Amino acid sequence: MTAHTLPLGVDIGTTRVRVVEAECTAQGPRIRAVAVRDVSSGSSSSGALEHPEYVAALIEDALHELGTSQRKCVGAIGEPDALLRPLRFPKMTSIERERAARFEAQRFVEYPVDEAVIRVHAMDASAGLWALGIARESAVMTRVGALRAAGLKPIAMDHEACALARALPGFDAIVDLGHQRASLHVFNRETPITLQAYNGGADITRAIERELSLDVQTAEKRKRILGTAGAGERARAALTSDIASLIHTARATHAVSRIALVGNAARLAGFEIDLESATGALCETPVSEALRGPSYPDDVIRSSAPDWTLAAGLALWSIN
Repeated sequence: MTAHTLPLGVDIGTTRVRVVEAECTAQGPRIRAVAVRDVSSGSSSSGALEHPEYVAALIEDALHELGTSQRKCVGAIGEPDALLRPLRFPKMTSIERERAARFEAQRFVEYPVDEAVIRVHAMDASAGLWALGIARESAVMTRVGALRAAGLKPIAMDHEACALARALPGFDAIVDLGHQRASLHVFNRETPITLQAYNGGADITRAIERELSLDVQTAEKRKRILGTAGAGERARAALTSDIASLIHTARATHAVSRIALVGNAARLAGFEIDLESATGALCETPVSEALRGPSYPDDVIRSSAPDWTLAAGLALWSIN
């Protein structure tokens, strides 16, 4: 490990674990290597990990592939298990602020506040503006436990919206098209807001499976190669409509005219055009500058970027 190697970015997703190693170069931070492992159904989710030991074994195997001696890492958690909210506090002591934050947290979570990890961060202390972070403790601790069991030293658990914004600056919003849900992250000068639709790439796969009488593995493979050509069109249209509704809701308070698409479902051919037609916003499937470099051919980077972007953003955490 050189002195310029950054902490690893580890994205524990529903269907995959991605581990990214990045380093500082004269051109800025760049990804040196990425290792990806498929996760068995039910082992990982947006909540607490069902089988953290199994996830740890996958991460350990990915580390072996990377051949890295770096052991510091940054993980991710997102809504509904982690919330960010802007708050204004009058002048008060740190103890008073922590008590006030705990009181405010009860407004935003549906579970007992005793089951939450609560933090406040100064956005503009002189103006009394603070960011309130709330995370479900079980979701945090099972991820931390998996990372530690893999021999890593987690130094932070970042919010997914912040990591994506770090990897793809300059967008009004980022749509993360995941396996089970789609998340719209909208950015402003305070904290990002996240809106979610509870369908995703898996709904399209199931539609292809049902309409063509295929098994799920064949349906997923067909989706990756052919998209929704001839099957799954209604599920795709429903996903587009749901995301467009989220964008319409966000526009009540935020200007949303340029949107980045990430996540595996973003690979569906022409999906950005569908969303542009539904919203009037400019939609792109961009490649983070951190992913550009000599480590992989351009075609590999472009095709993999939707899947690697979150982990890449996590690897950039320490340079902020």
